[in-house]
This record gives sequence, C-alpha cells and structure tokens, in this order.
Amino acid sequence: MEDLSNVSSEEELLQLRNEGKISEDEYEELRGAMQKSTEIEARPPVTEEDEKKSKRKLGKIAFCLMLAGIVLPAVWFFWGSLSTGVPATAPRMIVGPNGEKFTDPTGEKFAEVTVGETRRGSPPWLAVLILILEIAAFAMGVVAWPDAFAKATVVTISFVIVLAFLLVIAF
Repeated sequence: MEDLSNVSSEEELLQLRNEGKISEDEYEELRGAMQKSTEIEARPPVTEEDEKKSKRKLGKIAFCLMLAGIVLPAVWFFWGSLSTGVPATAPRMIVGPNGEKFTDPTGEKFAEVTVGETRRGSPPWLAVLILILEIAAFAMGVVAWPDAFAKATVVTISFVIVLAFLLVIAF
C-alpha cells in the first residue's frame, strides 16, 4: 500500500513529464528512487513493554557491577592474607629492613613478619578499577531508575559513598 504523499508526488512527477519539464529518463529515475524509499521500512515504535525489559536488563547489569566493586576488594584482602601465610586478623610484630622490631606497647605477642611479608596493600590499579565499576553502576542505576535492581544499586552506592566520606573525615 502506497503512502498518500507518495501518490501525490508521483502525480506531480507525471505532470512535470507531461509538461516537458523533465525527460522520460529523469521521470523513470525519480520514480524508481521514490519507490525504493517507500520499500525501506521504518523501525517499529518502541513499546512500553520493550522499554521495561530494557530498564530491567540495565538495572541488573548495574547491580552486578556494584557487587563486583564491593566484592573485588574483599577478595583481594583475603587472598593477600592467605598468600602470606599470616591470617589477616593475626597480631603482628613488624620487623623493619634493618632488623629493628616494632612491638605493641601493651606487650601483646605478635606473629613475626618482615615488612615485605605483611598483608599485601591494594595496588593503585585496583582502586581505579573499583571506582570505574562503581561510577558505571551508579550511572546505569540512575538511567534505569524504575527498576528495583537499579534503585537498590543507586541507594547502596550512595550509602557506601557517604560511609567512605565519614571514615575519611574521622581518620
């Protein structure tokens, strides 16, 4: 079924040809171009259901990114403590590079480890990766706000940011 505007355009082309303003070849070329443009189908309109599915998927992705940003430091912390053989919660006496021992003023006994054997610190790339994950999760959560996963993501990340800010101020 042809569009009404296409019919009137074809009539106008026919009139131009009949008046001698365009040649037969130009008429056929223009008519073929008009038919090709009508054959190209427009995308179907986005329905509300499609939009809800899209927001739901984006909300789940945001939630997973948020969890990765929270779980990754914990895994790094416990992996570092297990690989040194010293539990993360064990009291320690740090032995400096020149053999000097640092002790607790209360006299509590520490596991003796050298400076290099203490729990591994977080490398700078880990902090950057976590920051990127959390910012991406927050942005996706804001975009997909109607979804429950997105709301949980935005609220959790906001809470973590406020908590981190308070810890930085306190210490």
